[in-house]
Amino acid sequence: MKKNSGRFIPVALVVLAGIVFIFLMNHWFDTSSSLRALFSGGDSGSVMGEVGKNSEASLAMRGRFAAKVSMMIFTVITVLQFVAFALGAVVVNGIKNHPGKPAQRQQMLDNAEIFFDVPLYVGLFGTVSAFLVMTFSPQSSRLIAYSSTLIGIIFSLVLRLVMQYPLRRRLINEAAEENK
Repeated sequence: MKKNSGRFIPVALVVLAGIVFIFLMNHWFDTSSSLRALFSGGDSGSVMGEVGKNSEASLAMRGRFAAKVSMMIFTVITVLQFVAFALGAVVVNGIKNHPGKPAQRQQMLDNAEIFFDVPLYVGLFGTVSAFLVMTFSPQSSRLIAYSSTLIGIIFSLVLRLVMQYPLRRRLINEAAEENK
């Protein structure tokens, strides 16, 4: 059981790093006007009025709230992408280190195919989430949609090219050597 729990340490570290990333993005949103501008389509506080303590209903306050919601959606989707990648890496490493015969490990790798597509699904989830954001922030919805899709494609490609393909090639070679 100890060996199994050790495989999930990378996923736990990615989740912890994700939580830190969420807090940092929240802090940077509050302190950086350029980050706020990414999610609000530009800093229009001077046109819409200042965001103050007594202006909860102001247009600027509502715009800032919408931008913060967009930023949090973007941040959570990015963290989910990294968790999906780490989970796929853990599965591949588990198969790589499994003591079974090459044919059995090839079947395990075939069975683990879904883990290589999870980043794509998270990217699709981000794109659909962006459509929900589009009603109140078209600028940030494009940022969420494009970035989540791009990260999903890149992570899925890396899992397949860097982790799955070399392992599959190695298992094929091991099976051929075993059958000689």
